[in-house]
This record gives sequence, C-alpha cells and structure tokens, in this order.
Amino acid sequence: MLVFSAAAYGTTTTERSASILIFPKIVVDGSRDTLIQIANTANSMVYAQCFYVNAAPVCIGSGDCLAGTCNGTCAPQWTEVDFSLTLTTQQPTHWAASTGRIDDPFAENCRVDFPAGDGNLDCNDAGLVVTGRIPPVSAIPFEGELRCIEVDQSGAPISGNHLKGEATIVSTDGLATKYNAVGLLGEPFTNDGNETLCLGGGSSDDCPSGAEYEGCGASLILDHFAEHADDPLVGPTSEVQTELTLVPCRADFESQAPTTVTVQFVVWNEFEEAFSISIRNLTCWSTLFLDQIGSIFDVRTLQSRFAEAQMRVSSNSISGIVGVAEEYHQLGAAHGRVAFNLHEVGTRAQTDLILLPGE
Repeated sequence: MLVFSAAAYGTTTTERSASILIFPKIVVDGSRDTLIQIANTANSMVYAQCFYVNAAPVCIGSGDCLAGTCNGTCAPQWTEVDFSLTLTTQQPTHWAASTGRIDDPFAENCRVDFPAGDGNLDCNDAGLVVTGRIPPVSAIPFEGELRCIEVDQSGAPISGNHLKGEATIVSTDGLATKYNAVGLLGEPFTNDGNETLCLGGGSSDDCPSGAEYEGCGASLILDHFAEHADDPLVGPTSEVQTELTLVPCRADFESQAPTTVTVQFVVWNEFEEAFSISIRNLTCWSTLFLDQIGSIFDVRTLQSRFAEAQMRVSSNSISGIVGVAEEYHQLGAAHGRVAFNLHEVGTRAQTDLILLPGE
C-alpha cells in the first residue's frame, strides 16, 4: 500500500470563489482547443482584468520548435494579451480560447430539444451578455496560461473573492479533459488597489501593508501512475503517461519579463523508497511528460505501479509554482485522458508578486 505523507494544506483553492484565478494550461494548436468558463458568485456586477500568456516555443534559428525541426535554440515566448471582463449577477460566461467571444444581443438563445427537434446545438454564445470583447489567443499554436484578477469598475484590484473558473481541453479525436482554475483568496483589509499584487509573505518595500492575497503553496503533491505502467482496470497491455504543467506564481505584466525558477522533485514509490531530481530554469510556463523530467518517474526505476511526487522551488527562487496534470491511458488504438488539479502543502514564507501594467 502506498503511504501518503501527512499534509498541512495550503491556502490556494480550486473549489471556493477567489479574487485571482490562474488557469495553468490553455492549449490551442489545431488539434486541441480550450473552453474557458468564469462565474460570478456575487449578488452584484463583478469586473475582472485578464491576461493570456503565450509560452509556445519559438525557434531562434531556422525551422519550427513544435514540429521538431528547429536548427537552433527553442525559447519560450512571453507574449501577453489582456482584456477586461464584466460578469452579471450570479452568472457564468464562457468562450473558446481559439475564437474568443463577441457578445451579440440579437443572437438566438441556446436550446436543445429532446427527444428530437430543431434546437440550436451551437451554444458557444450561451449566457447573459457581458461587457467588452473577449479576444482570441494571440497566436496559434498557443501554449500557456490565463490569469484573471478581480477589479472594481475603475480597474483597481480588489479582494472581492467572487470568481470561480473551469477549463475544458477538447481535441479533434473527441476526447475532453477538465480542471478547476487555481484561486487565490484576497485579504479584506490590506489590499491598496495598486498595480503591485502581494501574494503571501510579510511587509516589504514592495508590500508595505503585507499580504494582499493568500500565498502560493510551499510545495505541490502529485499522486500518479509510474510512467509506462499498466492500468489494472484496463489490462496488462495498457500504458499510462502523465503530463505535468507548471507555472510560476510571480508574473510581471508591466515589463513582460518571464519568471524563472528551479523546481526540485522527490518521488516515493509504493515501498516508500525516495528518488530525487531538479528541473533547472523553468521559465514562464512548462509542460512535460514525467519521463521527460527524469527516469526516476519510469516504472522500471520505481519498481511499482503507483507513486507520489512532491515538488517545491529551490530556497533562492523568487516565485512559487502552481500546476495541473493530465493523465493519458493507452490500450492499442484506444485511448483516454483525464485532467486533475494538484494537492498543495503549506504556504510559501516569501511574497510572490503579480505586477500589472500601469496607466
């Protein structure tokens, strides 16, 4: 039996409404798209400022990074697109990352007639009209994140804790996976409404009043199949792989400078044997299958079907991390996927900053 470590749970949330939402994995690449839903839990209008960040690699040289033909160095982009969002009372809105949303007050209502009828099955514009155009992602292919920060009508950040979010990654093979946005709760009395958002920690020159939002976790926990292990519910010839996506908590939208951290992993197999490895220079956004991180995740190394990985940033890193995982199950030509959020342990003692563009 795999023995899981005792956890002092962190302060981010995937279930409660919050003041900052982080969607760690937004993908639009021709075979996949991401459907984004954000809901307002308040009995009044709520406003948000949102930022897409495209980290799809570009080739410094000739060729294409995503196609594997780059003759040179692949470097992640830091391409940011921002937009404003207004949410009506106790209502959600949603859109596809590839197309965005242009509200049309004359659009036909979304309806589905059962058992048969001429109901409109195209519900991409469902929900009440919101103010402002939601743009599509900056470019295709797009691999990156989305952040939304609750603001007042003037655009100043506030600690309202009225936002909830979900993302569904759909693909042309008919599969879909879904995860909840990571939420950061706003502190009610210390938010000064300026462009420097202080996540956790104490008072400093950047954050004279201390934390304005709850901090990111001290470490993240992933319970997973060993890479290339079989799924006992499917059969001995099946195979499972896990793709891990990590994003630094810190974000500098003012200067559009990417954040780089070092992530340390400790993995325990079912016999409580420990293995460790580090990823150096995780910049802006990273998504990797576990066996791309290191052989310590492989079933031949772990010698057990299941494992638990704990990840934390190095002590000198300027940012914590958040993330999400997708599990891929394969049996011959048949395949399936599932996405899930990571568990969080503790809260970082250091402050993470989100720097918004000034006026």
